[in-house]
Amino acid sequence: MMKTNLFVISLLISIILTTNQSANELLIYADSIDYDSKKTLVAKGNVKLISGNEILTSNLVIIKEDEDIILLPNEFQYKDNEKNYYYGSSGEFSTNFENAKIKNLKLLLNDGTRLVGKEAYKTGKIDLINKGVYSPCKSKIKINNFICPIWQIDGEKILHDRENLFIHQKHSKLRLFNIPVFYFPYIV
Repeated sequence: MMKTNLFVISLLISIILTTNQSANELLIYADSIDYDSKKTLVAKGNVKLISGNEILTSNLVIIKEDEDIILLPNEFQYKDNEKNYYYGSSGEFSTNFENAKIKNLKLLLNDGTRLVGKEAYKTGKIDLINKGVYSPCKSKIKINNFICPIWQIDGEKILHDRENLFIHQKHSKLRLFNIPVFYFPYIV
């Protein structure tokens, strides 16, 4: 009886341990995938990388396994755990999606607001955006065939803290109907 109980317990433990997915698991879907001797993976055509709830899509993705880097030479879209959407013309991510460098960022936050910038750095829960614009997406009007936000704030540097829902801007200009109205050295 003791041997039977021990066998059942060990069987249950092995089933539980083998069914749990690793937190570092990265699923890769693509039309074609190549892998070379330098541990570089090249995925082409409808590429989708999935890690938990985070999803990165592009037409071309290069993963340098030795350096834990994902290179994105073409346009891409990334959705994080909080359902914020990052769009960029090119970029570079760490394989765990914690850190990133993004060119021509367009960031749609889960509350409907948006951030746009020439270059952005994502580190953990912080985004640093160079030459960026913050605007609430819901405040739009239509002038002829052009839809623009009623107001926006341009900043030389924008620090976005996703965890504390905080935005800090340096050398900012408030624009109403795309006309500069007021200058702020810092906005918190």
